[in-house]
Amino acid sequence: MNTASQTNERGNRRALFIGGVGYGIVCGLTFPLMISNTFLREMSLSHGAGDSFGALFFLAYAAAMLVLALWHLISHRPLPSSSLAVALGAVFLGNVLMLLHNLSVIEGGWPYAIVTGLSIGFGLATAELGWMEKLVSAGKDDTVLLPRMVSLAYLVGGVAAAFIFFAIGPVELTFALLIILLSGMLLMRMPKAIAPIQNIAPSRSDNITLVKAISCLAVFSFVFGAASQMVETSSHSGIITIEFQATISIIGAALIFLAASLSRKHIVPISDPYGLLFPIVAGALVALPFIATPWVHGIASILIFAAFYLSGMNVRIIVSQLSRGDHLLLWVYLGCALGIGSLLVIVGVAFGATVLSHGSPETALALVSLISLFILALNPILAHRIEKRASLVASPNDSATPDTSSTQAPEDSVESFARKHSLTARESEVLLLLCQGRTRTYIADELGLSPNTIKGYIRSIYQKGGSVDKQDLLDRIELFRNRQ
Repeated sequence: MNTASQTNERGNRRALFIGGVGYGIVCGLTFPLMISNTFLREMSLSHGAGDSFGALFFLAYAAAMLVLALWHLISHRPLPSSSLAVALGAVFLGNVLMLLHNLSVIEGGWPYAIVTGLSIGFGLATAELGWMEKLVSAGKDDTVLLPRMVSLAYLVGGVAAAFIFFAIGPVELTFALLIILLSGMLLMRMPKAIAPIQNIAPSRSDNITLVKAISCLAVFSFVFGAASQMVETSSHSGIITIEFQATISIIGAALIFLAASLSRKHIVPISDPYGLLFPIVAGALVALPFIATPWVHGIASILIFAAFYLSGMNVRIIVSQLSRGDHLLLWVYLGCALGIGSLLVIVGVAFGATVLSHGSPETALALVSLISLFILALNPILAHRIEKRASLVASPNDSATPDTSSTQAPEDSVESFARKHSLTARESEVLLLLCQGRTRTYIADELGLSPNTIKGYIRSIYQKGGSVDKQDLLDRIELFRNRQ
């Protein structure tokens, strides 16, 4: 049993690693679209920064996220298992068209731009959700490894984006085609996981957490879009390009999030990153319009960009937790979160570009910074109102229907059950965490033991409690509590 368990655990870790790299490739193709979206001047079509058609790509990406979320919400049916492969094929086709155009084999124009933009934008959105589904399927029972694999994906994406940013013409597009093929090869090596399809019925607390997560990402998305225009304006006379700043911020954010996931035993609450990032981003926004030193501008913009990418990683993990392994919920939640965030990036870009095109540069920069600070400060107010409204809705029900079925707390029942069946002190701790819905990996980290040791304790608890599995054990504890 131990050998089989270790083999299964190694298989899950291998699947998570493959999924992290495959997803990272998709991120590496998407990150340049975010930065390309921030430039509103040229009418050429390429993959890297400096092209206004990045807005077309990114708008198609945002629209696809929302359409996919709506489709899953209404139909209650998942996409076919081949959808991820089809999405990668669409991205590959779009890049082939771009390469042919770059080599002057085909002409440009709006028909070519629309076909290419839609193909890549919709393909990347579907591929991102599909790869996240693969990651969640492989790591749904491991709340520790999943955040690390999302960090790995951002690291891989940052490196790939750096090459795309700084490569030129055919080299850039050939590299994009090669990594798309690599993502497809990794997809073929991912084990097939069958997850139960449930009805989409999120609880009130799930909805509150989701709204808070989306509001956090939305705020930083707008600030990212608006600040990128400030960065682009100031970088014309500076030595640090926006492409370099974006690359550093992606990789830096991934390393920070990886360090946080290595040091914590559970997922970071959505309020924690915002509370930490707010003063940093606020200070950076104040510095951008009033300090002319190029390296200070570079540091300030990197901090703003890193906050955006950190909030993106955080919302992906929060949504993965809320979906509880349900693929439909994952597509609905993540599609809504990323779609709304992407649209607000575009709104921020349009706002920043409009303001900076009128009046003096100093006044325009100050106005962009002031509005961004105002939007940034709205988030804790919104989160407080959401929590207050939820407590007002829940409190009448709580007072009207108090729970009088038992005067004994569940923890007391578990402890009594443990004493009744002669469980050791360590087995009692494991049992209590099991009853709280914790996974084996979580319990191992919480108690500072290996997962295999925890598995041995759980097997001993089953034997002493006369249970065959976890549900049987929980039923016996509930029956024991009712008899007391």
